Amino acid sequence: MYNLVYKSIANTLTSTQVDEILLESRDFNNRHAITGCLIYHGGFFIQYLEGNAEVVLALFEKIKIDTRHREVILLSKGNIYSREFDTWSMAYLSNQLPNEAFRYIKLMVSPEEEIPDMSVIPNPTSKKFWLAAKRLLNKIGHENFN
Repeated sequence: MYNLVYKSIANTLTSTQVDEILLESRDFNNRHAITGCLIYHGGFFIQYLEGNAEVVLALFEKIKIDTRHREVILLSKGNIYSREFDTWSMAYLSNQLPNEAFRYIKLMVSPEEEIPDMSVIPNPTSKKFWLAAKRLLNKIGHENFN
């Protein structure tokens, strides 16, 4: 099992385009046994992907050239023993769609709480994702969420 997390700056997107990204992601991920989380906030994306290394890395190559965003920066990658988002083909943070994934993400990025170690084996890429998400969602600034 393998994971990676990246951040990027969204090009101007409508809510319909963001919905399309989410639907495409969920469809692809379901077909390729990938799970993860997408956060879109304030014109920025943070995405966490996990699954077979070859599939995740090939997907990331496609993501890097997607014209809907720019300045794609890999924050972390590595092998893992268990999935962080095992039941979500693509969890998504949205106030309009509160669900189990949304509540989990909000807990993880709460400014009052330290980020807990949720995995049985410490996962540096997961920690990097949650720190980046926390900084972005609590408006610490794009330059500081790496």
